[in-house]
This record gives sequence, C-alpha cells and structure tokens, in this order.
Amino acid sequence: LLGEMKQISGQMQVNGSVSYAAQSPWIFADTIRANILLDKEMNEKRYTSVIRACCLDIDFKALGNAGDLTVVGERGVNLSGGQKARVSLARAIYVDADIYLFDDPLSAVDPKVAEQIFNACISSQGLLSEKTRLLITHQRRFIAASDISVLLEGGHIEAQGPFQELSVRYYPTSEIKDDIQRSTHRDNVQEISIDELDFKKAVADSQSIIHNETSLSGHANWKIRYRLFTETSLGYFGFYILIFLLVVGEFLYNISNYWLVEWTNKTYITQQTVTYFAYIYVILVLGIVVMSYVRADYWFYVLLNGSASLHNRMLKGILYSSMRFFESNPSGRILNRASQDQRTIEEILPAIFFDAVQVFMTVLGSVIVIVLINPLVSIVVIPLIVATWYLRNFHIVSGRQLRRLESVTRSPVYAFFSSSLDGLTTIRAFKVQEDFKKTFFELIDANTRAYVPMLASNHWLGFHLDLIVILFQMATIIIGVMTCNANTSAALALALAYSITLSQRLARCMQQLAETEIHMTSVERIDEYAQISPEEDDGGNQETLEIESNWPSLGEIEFRNYTMRYRPELEPVLCNINLHISPMEKIGIIGRTGAGKSSLFQALFRLVERAAVNGEIFIDGIAISRLKRSHLRSHLSAIPQTPVLFSGTLRYNLDPFDIYTDEECFNALKDVQLNHFIGLDMPVTEYGKNFSVGECQLICVARALLKHSKILLIDEATANIDHETDALIQKVIADKFRDRTILTIAHRLNTVAESDRILVMDQGRIAQFDVPNKIL
Repeated sequence: LLGEMKQISGQMQVNGSVSYAAQSPWIFADTIRANILLDKEMNEKRYTSVIRACCLDIDFKALGNAGDLTVVGERGVNLSGGQKARVSLARAIYVDADIYLFDDPLSAVDPKVAEQIFNACISSQGLLSEKTRLLITHQRRFIAASDISVLLEGGHIEAQGPFQELSVRYYPTSEIKDDIQRSTHRDNVQEISIDELDFKKAVADSQSIIHNETSLSGHANWKIRYRLFTETSLGYFGFYILIFLLVVGEFLYNISNYWLVEWTNKTYITQQTVTYFAYIYVILVLGIVVMSYVRADYWFYVLLNGSASLHNRMLKGILYSSMRFFESNPSGRILNRASQDQRTIEEILPAIFFDAVQVFMTVLGSVIVIVLINPLVSIVVIPLIVATWYLRNFHIVSGRQLRRLESVTRSPVYAFFSSSLDGLTTIRAFKVQEDFKKTFFELIDANTRAYVPMLASNHWLGFHLDLIVILFQMATIIIGVMTCNANTSAALALALAYSITLSQRLARCMQQLAETEIHMTSVERIDEYAQISPEEDDGGNQETLEIESNWPSLGEIEFRNYTMRYRPELEPVLCNINLHISPMEKIGIIGRTGAGKSSLFQALFRLVERAAVNGEIFIDGIAISRLKRSHLRSHLSAIPQTPVLFSGTLRYNLDPFDIYTDEECFNALKDVQLNHFIGLDMPVTEYGKNFSVGECQLICVARALLKHSKILLIDEATANIDHETDALIQKVIADKFRDRTILTIAHRLNTVAESDRILVMDQGRIAQFDVPNKIL
C-alpha cells in the first residue's frame, strides 16, 4: 500500500492520499511539535484536537513551560516507548488524508490509554470516522470494532469478512471478553485533560538535551602533538630516535653535495683520486637511499601507532561515557569524528606532516650551506624566512578556524542523513521528500560555506609564497653574479643552486606546516572525545565494595527513599520510592506511559549519574552505588522491548564473550523452540533483520537464559509480537526462570496476571502495590 515492495503479479489500486503510523516510531532530533507537524503548516484547532485524541496533552503539561516545544534527542531517546508511539500516531492523524495505515501503534501504550486513543481516533466515533482506516493489531478487542477483519497467515489471507463471522472460528468470545475485561483494570490512570491547551504560550526549551557542537579556538595543544609521537613501545626514546634519523638523513644529503664540490675543485686528479671520491660518493648516496627509506618507514610507524592509540582512547571514552553523552550527541556527530577526522589523522596528516618536516630539514640544511659558502646571501635569506613565517602565521589564524568550522558544520549533515535513512518509509509515505531534500541541501550549503573559504585561504597562501619566491630568486642571482670569482666557482654554483631551490622549499615548507596545523584540528577533536569523563564508578562518599562473583545469590531488591532525575536540573521521574521485593518473587509493573516504569529499570542498572539520585537501592543487602558498574550490570539480565541483535553469528549474539559451550547455547535455543535454525554459525544481519520480531525476542530470551543471573528485568518484551509467541515466551519464563526474581513491565495484562504482586506506577510514584486480584 505504501509502494515500498516490488509487485510481482496481480493488480493493486489505491485511490486517495495515504497517511502512516509505523510500528517502530520514527522520531528525529527536534521539538515534539516539529515531529508531529513534519513540515506541515500549523492548524491550531486540528493540532489541539489531535493532541487530545492521542492523550499527549497530559504529557505536554508534565514537560513544563516548553510543552510541545521540548527538544527530543535522536530516535526520541528522552521519550518513553509509549510517548514515541503516540507522537508518531499524532503525526499520522494530523495529516488530512483519505487512507490511514496504522501498523500496531497501540501495542506500546498501556491498555487504558490504548482504549482512549482507539475511541478518540480510530473507532467509528473518532476523529477519523469519515476516513478509511487500516489497523494492524494483535489486540482482539480492537478487531471486534472493525467493519472488516482480515486474518493473515504465512503471507496469505487465511480469512476475511465481518468480525462476527470470523469470531466463531478464529476468536473465541470468552477470549475477547477476557481481553476487554483486563483492559479496564482499576489503575489510577489520569483522564484526558479537558482544559484548553494554549500552544502559543509554549516557550523554547531552555533545558534541551541536545547541545550544539562547539568549535575550539586557538592553537592545538602541543601535548596532543607530542603524544602522537610517543605512543610506540619505545615511548619518548622512540621520538628521539625519529629526530636522530631526520637529522642524519639531511646531514648525509648535504655532505654528498659538498663532497661533489670538493671533487670538482681538485685541479690535479689521478685515477686513484677519482676512484676514492667515487667510492665515497656512492657510499653517501647509498646511505641517503637507506636513510630515506628507514626514516620514512619509521615516521609512518610512529604516527600510525599514535593515531591508533588516539582512536582507541576515543573509543574507550565513548564506550565508557554515560547515557547522557549519547542522548545529547547525535550519532552523526560521533560518526563524523570517528570517520572523517580519523581518516584525516591516518591517511592525510602523516604524509603532509612528513613532507613538512622533511622539507624543513632540507631548508635548514640549505641555509647553513649557503651562509657558509656565501655569507652575503644571508642578507636576502633572513627577510625571506621572516616574510614566509609571517604569511604562515597570518594564514593559520583563519585557516585553522575555518577547518574547525567545516568539521562542526559537517556533523549535522551526517546526523540528518542517518536520521532520514531510519525514517525513509515514513518520509515517503508523507510525501515530504522534497522538504527533506531542501533541508539536506541547506545543511550541505552551510558546510560548503566553510569549506570553500578554507580552500581559498590555502590558494591565497600559495600565491603570496610564490610571489616571495620569485623576488628571492632574482636577488640571489644578482648577488651571486656580483661576488663570483674563479676560485670559488664550484662552491658558488652550489650556493646558487641551493639558493634557488631554497625559496621554493621554504614556500612549500610553510604551506605544508600550515596544512599540518590545520589538520591538527582533527587530532584535537578526537582527543576531545578521548577525554570524556567515564561513568562514575565509585560509591559516592563511600568506598567501592569488592564482592563475590556469585552475587546476587538471592535476588532480593529494596528501594529506600529513592528519587531520580535524568539530569540534576530536571524534575524527578521517580519520587520517594520505597519498595521491597523478596527473593524469587515475580512482580508485574503497570501504569500509564511515562509513569516511571522503565525508569525503575534504569535505576537498577545505574544508568543515571549519581548527582541526579537521592536515596539508595539494595540488592541482597548491598547498596548498588557501592559496586562497580561493570560488576552490577553483568549480574543483571534484561529483555528489552526492542530486541537488540548485532551483526555476526547467532552464537555471538547468544554469548558475545564466549563463556558458554556450544551445547549450552544450543540447549538455550531449544528451550525457546529455535533449535530449527541451521546452527550456531547462522549469520545475523544488522538489527537482526533476517529474523522476525518474535524470533529476535526469543533469541533475547535465550541470551538471558544462558546468563543465569538471579534478577531478570523484562521491559514490555511481548508488546510487538503475536499472541502465540507471547504465550511461548510466558511459558519459557514461567518454566525456566522460576528460581529467579523477575520484574516485568507490561501493557498486555495477561502477561502479569500470574505475578505474585502488581506494582502500579503513576507520575513517578507508587500508586498501588498488591496481589493481582485486588488490582486487575
């Protein structure tokens, strides 16, 4: 229907415009309002009705003065799964289309809100009652309200027709009634606000999670440059060896030329003398060849080692940084430094820097030879050096900043391109390709406005250096002719040759040194990420504990007066939580989207910095703030709402650290009924795209099975899968995890109906905590 698949046979006709809400919401880094409008004009009346219908009015009020102008991070990192789903749904409904395609958007929200949204938007009494609506869902109570039901099985239509006809065979009435009954559980879900929403009062988000990338200023730190040369196994000694090789190479080159002068000045030459001078000259030339190879090879060895070390420190800085870093830095910004800046350091900088240093050594040797042979030439050499050095410094001030500006303006191009690829289907569905192309071209233009002046400044330097070179060569020739005599003709010829090439080499030296200085901005940009502060790994004011490897052995969890903010300056997302969970207890966690359910899991994994937390969490009587994060996280298991699979093999995704045997891995797959796969070496594509969503989730369950940790956290793991796979996962969890403490966030209430107790969250607080029959 969206035109995303190739039609092989048959016919399909779509009359009218189409709007689309994807199963996996696409949220880009901008304000919530921009995500909903998607470059459409603001119609406040329709916008307000859509916001209310999608139950977003309460969320906007909770966001403070910014409201819908709150800036969200890439992929909506600072929104809950339900909020992202409702923003995506609001985007689809805001468009005045003829046909609306809803790909299971209600699975990510709790049952009460899902029912409210369905009634207000999709049902025959909703906003879209006059439109054609196609809803994909696994929730039977919504299918019951449809005009026509289509049952798909294995890519084919198994049955279609009015729901009343299909329900007799495919949907037992008892199951539907039970589904509807469970959807109306007695939680403390706040009703949709009826107050007028005034979006004109919304102000720009002053606490935006996204920070603009700043450009450094001034000279690149000399310590960074020095570090590039001292990262080999020889350390500082290796740097001194490099200097020695450069000096020796230049010395041999100048001595070989001087030896030719001495040979030429011999008035009486015998065969023995010729042989002597020839042998010495050949030895010197061979020495130059060998030294040129050795110093070049060693130069690139040293610099590439320094580059690799800098890259590894950057990678460590990124991987060990807090979640706040990834939330505030779009992936394009990180990719820019890890790709373009790293390429500059590894491929461009070593060659330019080597050329600059080599030419500098040649210039230094040339100056010494010229001054020794013809001191009068120094009258011209000194002004030449001063003039070229002044030009180099004058150019570098603007060139360096232009380079930094070009790097900073390149990051949004990467970020926008990456985000657009993620939402390509949505962009095409809403027919906003031209708008996105326009934005992309504007970002490229902004980058070009920095890139072109950078090239122009390089050409400006080259032109002025060439001008100085011509004037110097003229002056040198005039001085040489005026001071020429028969006794020093050979030496003078050498001095003139050196003088003529000196100007060219000096100009090239200054240009390459300037280029080196400019490319050093890539080094400082990568070093900036290498200096990122890692996640705090101490216990605050207390000493970090070293505990046994089998911790936790019981699985007891206790929250004591626990309050958490995502950032110290924001409002709390968890408020004064006091909670005790006994070993092997099964806890179901429910509540409205944005109520703080997933925040509990983030608290257990210590994903938030210590400064934003008050109170304490104890596991088996140990305060988790006193544990190393690596130890804490490696002893907790989680099954996320969105399955996480990496490119590689099936075995790698089950056991990335190669801890378990093949037999253990295969048994885990057998337990989740995935043993029909070819084998553990079966390839897994990026994000597990060669598996269904249900199979990806089952692989995550198998991974948790292998880990054998005493605490398992399940975050709406069955929200986006069919009832059969849901039932299989529930059976595996009930059977294989019965001796573990389990916390389950769920919107499908049947998944937590068998829990020992139900925890109801509301606005970051515990609303209820009791046995299921008193809550559901």
